[in-house]
Amino acid sequence: MAKSVKSRTGRVVAGLVLVGSIIGLVVLLQSATEQHSWAGAEATVQERLKSGKSVSVKVEFPLPNGSKQVMTLSENGSAHQPGERVAVRYDLKDGKVVDAALADNDQVFWVGGVMLGFVILGALFANFMAWTPPARAK
Repeated sequence: MAKSVKSRTGRVVAGLVLVGSIIGLVVLLQSATEQHSWAGAEATVQERLKSGKSVSVKVEFPLPNGSKQVMTLSENGSAHQPGERVAVRYDLKDGKVVDAALADNDQVFWVGGVMLGFVILGALFANFMAWTPPARAK
């Protein structure tokens, strides 16, 4: 038999879901902010790769020191065809690219943020229901 939201277990679960979803939203916002601080460059799509349901593109872009970098990046936004120019963000450490992403993948952060927002609203409602005192009998 299912336990009530007002039970001790229900209160703990409602609280854990709220805390977990808030932590998830904070991590998502930090990741989005960090990626926006990376350097950017215009890249050329060399190849479009499909593996099951996921799609990635092999791109080539210039680095500040004049060399060219070739990377395979996950395609989360619109479809890019070979020869097309795309914007790329990359993170440099000691002159080497440690991470990169297509600049049009911001919709991933928006979708994740909206989904976590709904989870937070649901968790707030569940906590409200769990912690309100029961109605008094007259």
